[in-house]
Amino acid sequence: MVTGCAGVGGNAAAVGVAATARSSSAASTGSAASASQAALASQTGATRKRTGPIWLQSLQMTSTTTGWALYYSKNPDSSSGVFTLLARTTDGGRTWTDITPAAGRPMLATPYAEQVLDPVNAEDAYLAVTGATEESNNSVNPTVVFATTDGGRTWTKSTPLRAVSFASQLSFANPQHGFLLLGGNGGAMGEDQVWLYRTADGGKHWSLAAASPGETGAAFPAQQGSGRIPTECDKYGLDFPTATTGWIASTCNAGLTDGLLVSQDGGTSWSDQSLPLPATTCAGGSCFVRGPQFAGGAGFVTVAPEPGAPALLVTRNLGRAWEQVALPAGVQYPQITFFSPTQGVLVVGGSQDSFQNTFYTTANGGQTWTPVPQGINFTKIGVNIDFTSTQDGLAWTTGENSDPPPATLIYDTANSGRTWHAFTPDLVG
Repeated sequence: MVTGCAGVGGNAAAVGVAATARSSSAASTGSAASASQAALASQTGATRKRTGPIWLQSLQMTSTTTGWALYYSKNPDSSSGVFTLLARTTDGGRTWTDITPAAGRPMLATPYAEQVLDPVNAEDAYLAVTGATEESNNSVNPTVVFATTDGGRTWTKSTPLRAVSFASQLSFANPQHGFLLLGGNGGAMGEDQVWLYRTADGGKHWSLAAASPGETGAAFPAQQGSGRIPTECDKYGLDFPTATTGWIASTCNAGLTDGLLVSQDGGTSWSDQSLPLPATTCAGGSCFVRGPQFAGGAGFVTVAPEPGAPALLVTRNLGRAWEQVALPAGVQYPQITFFSPTQGVLVVGGSQDSFQNTFYTTANGGQTWTPVPQGINFTKIGVNIDFTSTQDGLAWTTGENSDPPPATLIYDTANSGRTWHAFTPDLVG
């Protein structure tokens, strides 16, 4: 986990961004869920061969028991031959099964491969993979999107895209309509040239919807109907809650302009999203915009100036109107996840890549927040938090910033972090 400047970007900022909410009755039975998970883990261990530790690169839970993760093929400290694969858990993260699509393995094994995962629920997920043999802005690379509807047992794959860029963001509005962003993730110090593709057949075929201006060359020929995406700001987020309405969220060097872009026509045209914040917001330095994250029809956006106090905004009509809601005093670098229009959890970032000792929960859409003193002080570099309800969550380590990197260690909680229990996950065959 990286708090502050880069702390809310990419998969590393996993605070339940892709998690699905459970009912309030299920959320109140965390202890029973933990017990059932332990029993399931015991059963799984009796029927599957444990093949050793696992080094997670990213983790996204879709319930207290089921989740998806990108993981390293072996200890990332190895001198060569380390690449990324895909695994799935059905016992709360205790055991993981490799479900990497066979057709994607050769692409994932290329030296400069990039991949992005969009898990929708326990059974449905999408994985975009760019295979690259060199790190170059001039080489044309293939990108393929893989889709599963049965928990990774079988996969379909798209017709390859060939472009001078890499997969960075993926968002499906429904099983048929999806959006793929190539480029982004802060490649050029405050400016990102990106290309947005869309599908209307479940990811089998993709067409260019919009692109940033710049030298595109033969790899990006002009296409009738494609629109323009501003180059300004580093683009870290893509979310299409419907097939026509979507947002691109960014980190800007100064000011809020273009920090949140909105499209109302399926990604062809983009404009700056108007937000009810003072014009001086983010005027003094960098501006970090994350979201919107939609839950039960409500969408939430976090705007975090540096320096300055962050703001939380909510829309209940797909961005036509926004209102600001309260945040606890003194909060910095908030990572906020909502599971319904009312239920949410706020993980507070601290200095030097740590979390603060108090998290917060809300039961009224952020109008008030309840402090939750944490049972563990997560100060290690590389710790991430992923909640699936205001009660249930996982914390996990990547080990990327340790030498040598240890295998992943996972902590789980069923009471918003008042207590955490550690376990070592296994890769099973």
